[in-house]
Amino acid sequence: MTQAPIDTEPPGEPPTEAATGREPLSPRGRATRIVITVLGVALLLAGTLFGTDDHFPFGPFRMFATTNEWSEPISIARAEVVDVEGRTIVLTEGNSGVRRAEVEGQLDRFRREPAALAGLADAYRAHNPSAPKVVRVAVVIRHHEISRSGPTGRFTDETVAEWTA
Repeated sequence: MTQAPIDTEPPGEPPTEAATGREPLSPRGRATRIVITVLGVALLLAGTLFGTDDHFPFGPFRMFATTNEWSEPISIARAEVVDVEGRTIVLTEGNSGVRRAEVEGQLDRFRREPAALAGLADAYRAHNPSAPKVVRVAVVIRHHEISRSGPTGRFTDETVAEWTA
């Protein structure tokens, strides 16, 4: 049977380098850690009080900090292309390399500059070289009706930006 090692340090004293296997932190190292910690906390506080979601990771991330009213519609944006055969294809990351969040993040730009939607047509063509030619790109927001916290199955579509080749 083996016995546990006996602690030879006096009570209340910090462990020595021999006991921990590490050198104690120098005064300069301790000051550096304190400054970095204070700076990080200050950035988090400033971002929370004055920042926006764009200031991640120091912003408040408000998109998850709010709720809608129980019967307020839920709006979801999507981009879609229409080819020369008249087919409408909803753009996904798989068929265009563009995520819905990227489209939603540029809604204001697409409204101001519909010609910027040509880039979505180019992305679709790059992922689908043998697909028929794209003749139209649109950003559509679908507003889902909600009643008593649940979907009703009814919705309306609003085209907010459109580009024609």
